[in-house]
Amino acid sequence: MQKLLLFDIDGTLIRSNGAGRLTLAYALERLYGTAGPLDSYNMSGKTDPRIITDLLTAVGIAPKEIHKKLPAIYELMAEHGQKIFPEKEMSACPGVPELLAALARRDDVLLGLLTGNSQLTAPLKLAAAGIDPLQFRVGAYGSDALDRNDLPTIGMARANQLTGSVFNGNNTLIIGDTPADILCARAGKATAVAVASGWHAADTLAEYHPDHLFDNLADTDQVLQILLA
Repeated sequence: MQKLLLFDIDGTLIRSNGAGRLTLAYALERLYGTAGPLDSYNMSGKTDPRIITDLLTAVGIAPKEIHKKLPAIYELMAEHGQKIFPEKEMSACPGVPELLAALARRDDVLLGLLTGNSQLTAPLKLAAAGIDPLQFRVGAYGSDALDRNDLPTIGMARANQLTGSVFNGNNTLIIGDTPADILCARAGKATAVAVASGWHAADTLAEYHPDHLFDNLADTDQVLQILLA
């Protein structure tokens, strides 16, 4: 049976060195003249539309007005990202290139993304960190839903449509570095694989009871064993 592996991006596959925050600030300031309380806002595990809505409602902008301009915000973020990502020295997290290379040689897995980033920004970030975005054949993105917990169902549905196979919680793994990734795996009845390569310590992630927990993805053989079990 083929497995669907849905990877988070920031803190799981790559380190973006604050580049996402800069693109968001640029887009919001261009469109609204303010990025709201961005400097003090914790973006970890949240989708782009959730972050944008929180920041702008905090300065009195109506959710309806925000929702209408989301496509324009995503375009501005991607436009700015194309300029600044190459100079931000973004890099793959430990073990990620080796793990992806090993998975690419197998025909019993389908690689995908499950990320709070918009569909426009996600491939730019990966490419800037030296990861080919085309190897991820499906994706569920922040631009698809405000609530991250809605993304597993979207990712599985796209995988089903692409392959004609049946992907559900029984053969889907969600790999991420935040409590939100674990919770969204639970929402999708998928296997939760947590990795402490981002901004949350392994002890913190363990409190959310993931099915599997790694300090990082550096031990390719061990990670493969778990992912393909």
